Amino acid sequence: MKIINYLGGALISASLILPSVVSAQNYPQKSNLPTIYIETENHQAINSKETYLRATLRYVDADGEKFYDALGIRGRGNSTWKLAKKPYRIKFDKKQEFLGSDHAKAKSWTLLANYADKSLMRNALAAHIGAFAGQPFTAAAQFVDLVLNGNYVGNYQVSDQVEVRAKRVDIVEQEDPMTDDSNITGGYLLEIDGFADSEPCKFTTSRGVKITVKSPDDEIIDSRQVNYIKNYIQSFENALFSTDFTNPETGYRQYVDENTLLSWFVVSEMTANPDAFWSTYIYKNQDDPKIYWGPLWDYDIAFNNCKRKGDMTRRMVLQDGFGEDLTGVWLRRMWEDPWFVNAVNEKWKSMVENGAEEHMLNFIDEKESELSVSQTLDGKLWPINKRVYDEYVVFSTYSATVDFLRKFIRERVAYLTEIFEKEAAGAVPTPPFEIEEDYYYRIHNTNTMKCADLTKDGKALCGNTYVTDTPSQQWNIKDLGNGFCMITNRATGQAITDNAPLVNGNYQRNEQLAVSEPDAGNLRQQWQIVPLPTGGSYTIANHATGLAWNNSGGSSNDGNPWISWDNDSNNPNKPNRHWRIIRDELKDNSGVGELNTYTTDYIVTYSPSESMIRFMSCADTLPEGTYSIIDINGTTVISGQITGQIDISALSKGMYVLMWETEGQYTSRKLVKP
Repeated sequence: MKIINYLGGALISASLILPSVVSAQNYPQKSNLPTIYIETENHQAINSKETYLRATLRYVDADGEKFYDALGIRGRGNSTWKLAKKPYRIKFDKKQEFLGSDHAKAKSWTLLANYADKSLMRNALAAHIGAFAGQPFTAAAQFVDLVLNGNYVGNYQVSDQVEVRAKRVDIVEQEDPMTDDSNITGGYLLEIDGFADSEPCKFTTSRGVKITVKSPDDEIIDSRQVNYIKNYIQSFENALFSTDFTNPETGYRQYVDENTLLSWFVVSEMTANPDAFWSTYIYKNQDDPKIYWGPLWDYDIAFNNCKRKGDMTRRMVLQDGFGEDLTGVWLRRMWEDPWFVNAVNEKWKSMVENGAEEHMLNFIDEKESELSVSQTLDGKLWPINKRVYDEYVVFSTYSATVDFLRKFIRERVAYLTEIFEKEAAGAVPTPPFEIEEDYYYRIHNTNTMKCADLTKDGKALCGNTYVTDTPSQQWNIKDLGNGFCMITNRATGQAITDNAPLVNGNYQRNEQLAVSEPDAGNLRQQWQIVPLPTGGSYTIANHATGLAWNNSGGSSNDGNPWISWDNDSNNPNKPNRHWRIIRDELKDNSGVGELNTYTTDYIVTYSPSESMIRFMSCADTLPEGTYSIIDINGTTVISGQITGQIDISALSKGMYVLMWETEGQYTSRKLVKP
């Protein structure tokens, strides 16, 4: 990592490194919150996540101004760095108790923009409920107004950097450099990481779980340390997938700290964080056999704020979150252990009895009041009613945004109470598969979590590691009636076909599943998705041959062929025949899927499969106004007053424009009638 004129030596004399408290006359608070003023050297723009720029910082609150002039600042984040409102990382030359003695004394701190979270408080709320659940460390959440090089840039959250340090991840920090006598049993800070391929120090388990090493730092870590922790995690995974994995002495429980595992899992489900299994921190201390779970991090798309996933209120992250091939590989196996299911239920009941719901709602009330002035200032720069990333629902007022969060909390608590109790009481039957044709799907083998993909020549079906935004791993499932469906590939449009040869009146198993031009009348392209008794998995059987999908030989290697095989009463006991079918991305031709960006609280959606446009109120009443649907020739084909829905089933296939007017504002969106 490059640092410009910064960490190579002290910027100024040691006597000036400590902050001084001075008059804040020239640097006023923007609101009731503290205001941070940062000025980079020569007012250079912050354009890099790698290079620190030399800077000064003023922290202004009711007690005055603290001045720091020995620090650097750079960008941070993955997806969030690409957004207009940027997140940052600051690094002091000397350790600072930047947020007071209750928090870490450290060099590195983060400035979270919370741009995709219109409430601004989801990360803070997750940390709050994490502490309530018993997580040993949760990140700080000090809201501030940020002024950068003289320009106000919005409301930000000062938070801890996730690192090994007292009052952060408080474990032993290994010797640097290590020697032949060094104790390399710990500590290690790891992340099960969907972005692992871009990280410098990483490894992959035998079941494809990608893990990055965060501490020791990649610049100092020794290969012996990497090998130690890689082998240790592999031993845990081997125990987890052993035949006696439920045995508390010889199974996986000998490796895990039960308290942090349960608190991390329950909070992940309470927050409905789709990224919980995509990015999971774990750590191991020195001379300690246990793997600890946490800290909690990155919750801006949690609490029902992910458009890609849709409404998560009554869906488990365990079943429908991202990271099925990451932390999901481990947690789904744990969910087969009655001890774990019962322990989760008992943990949750204890939290509810101790007032978890009231605890969260009170926190929301407190932060809504605290952020009142600052969020108004932030909203003038970053309008609250515009979707900027993946927000599930966007409102035109802050109060409506926060009310949506409150509503989710109440309904989520009720749902988890119901589902955890059912799971603990006995295995919950897998429901019939319901096709939502407005979405693409991913199909994973439950045993390996490899994703259905095309072979390199594009002619057949195989299993590959899941890669985000890969069209060849996205499938369109079309209902053909009579319990059968056609499954076509997004990238090629071709349909999965069973070409099993017919010999002496019997279809021969072991033929690799192929793809070919779609033909709804071809029985070899017709599939029945049959729920297994429990576990949320399905078998997929062919109409013509009667054979079922099978992961050949149970291999987890990329490119392993998927074949047609037996379809019989042994299905529940054959994990190579078990498939998880996961709703993925909303189809591109949905046309109208955005919120009105003006002054009224309503959503306009379009369902191609139903041929229905809907105006849905986020307030008490629908907006008053008119609409028109215009064809490609400019002719108005349907028009009228805005009501709850518009039926376009009578329209011919093709592209149209929906235009509507409310309060003198005109909005238009393209839509495709398939």
